[in-house]
Amino acid sequence: MFDISFWEILIIGAIALVVVGPERLPKLLRTIGLWVGRARASFQSIRDEVEREVNAEGLRETKRAIESDTRDAMKTVEKSVSEAQADGDPPESDKPKGDSQS
Repeated sequence: MFDISFWEILIIGAIALVVVGPERLPKLLRTIGLWVGRARASFQSIRDEVEREVNAEGLRETKRAIESDTRDAMKTVEKSVSEAQADGDPPESDKPKGDSQS
């Protein structure tokens, strides 16, 4: 960003006072201030829009990754279940529980 020191501003102000005159200088400074404010607001608006787009794209990528992981997990579970059914093993909840008395 631009870095303007106090002395640079003072020199610019003195030159503007000589060139424009003391009667019109306050109006000129007010106008310049308004234009600078509008430019800052525009740049801030653009920056916010870019940040929103970047965040939205990041969320879309995260969503795609989660959906992919979910599909992979579902395929793994379905494969395990089908293998267990093919082996003739009863599901865990149907297996008899042994006595665990000591």
